[in-house]
Amino acid sequence: MAPFKLIIFCLLFPWISQLQAQKHPVFYGGFEGYRHTSFEDNSFGAFSVGAQLYQLKFFAPEIGFDYGGSRLQERSVFDESVFVDHLSEGVLRQRFTFSVLTLNPKLKFGEEDAYLTFSPKYHIGRLNGEAAYFEYSDNNRYISLKEAQESKIDTSFWSFAIGFEGFQISAKYWFGISLHYTLVNANDVWDTMEFSVKDAYIRSVSTSTIGLGLRFYYNPFGSEND
Repeated sequence: MAPFKLIIFCLLFPWISQLQAQKHPVFYGGFEGYRHTSFEDNSFGAFSVGAQLYQLKFFAPEIGFDYGGSRLQERSVFDESVFVDHLSEGVLRQRFTFSVLTLNPKLKFGEEDAYLTFSPKYHIGRLNGEAAYFEYSDNNRYISLKEAQESKIDTSFWSFAIGFEGFQISAKYWFGISLHYTLVNANDVWDTMEFSVKDAYIRSVSTSTIGLGLRFYYNPFGSEND
């Protein structure tokens, strides 16, 4: 919990010292999309909402909430005791989601219409995982649920982003784009599951990867420095 307490202190210190230049929060909403070739060519995404609390020179910390996740491609399970090529015994489906509080001591460099941003975000919350094994019946004509697993664990991880912010629509609206690298690890929750069917092992995949993000900012108080 040390990183959590340290970031909270960094976010609140300018408030305590009453040095903030931006007097009111600026709100945001956005989406991040990720794709990893070792992740069965799947993709996953996250929705985010929150607020930039203030801006003091180049320091513009944010606090928010992210919800994301994805489903892996369906994977065939083969019966190794049957010596027939491509005879599938069943299929395995895996899914994960995360819901996390985000603390972001964001740095902004430049002018109001073209900021370069760097965001080392700390995430803390819950990681949920689901896995289900479906077996084929009647010569592969349909499948039925054989066994299912679900698990929820506490999680914390970092992500990092660099991008541009300040493409203004008006004095109250602007947006930003960024390149992200997330360290979320879905294996942490899948590793808590195990099927009784010996061939239906949980697939471990890399979910730490690079993605793109888009955000819209809204300042209900007027200008960015209001």
